[in-house]
Amino acid sequence: MFDKVFSDFDGQVTRAELSMTPLIDMVFLLLIFFAVTTNFTKETGIKVDKASASTARMLNKDLLLIAIDEKGNYWYDGNNRPLAVIVNRVQEEIRSGPQSSVILLPDKNGRVEPLVGIMDALRQRGISRFSIGTKKKAEE
Repeated sequence: MFDKVFSDFDGQVTRAELSMTPLIDMVFLLLIFFAVTTNFTKETGIKVDKASASTARMLNKDLLLIAIDEKGNYWYDGNNRPLAVIVNRVQEEIRSGPQSSVILLPDKNGRVEPLVGIMDALRQRGISRFSIGTKKKAEE
């Protein structure tokens, strides 16, 4: 008896549906918002113990970071690369974005010769806008 009543009732009732489209749209909008507003940090691929300087300041835009480790190896884009390859890539980057700043990050315990070598190689290619990266000196 109840089977007939419930079967008729089930046929008349429409099920409520939850539309996922607005939720997916909202997730995509949040994803786009965070992707556009995020500042991506460029890394050299190696931790360098930088020297301290009282005149150190932060640079935020279009940085080309080249690290020089304690042994005199050059690091660019997370990889140990030869000097000639790094200079070629930096020259290409400068052509595509002339406002780019080249930052050399030598290890404070490393030799001076690799630093002078890359500075000389950059100047030979006409790149004279570069800086030596340091960390802010602690207040005494």
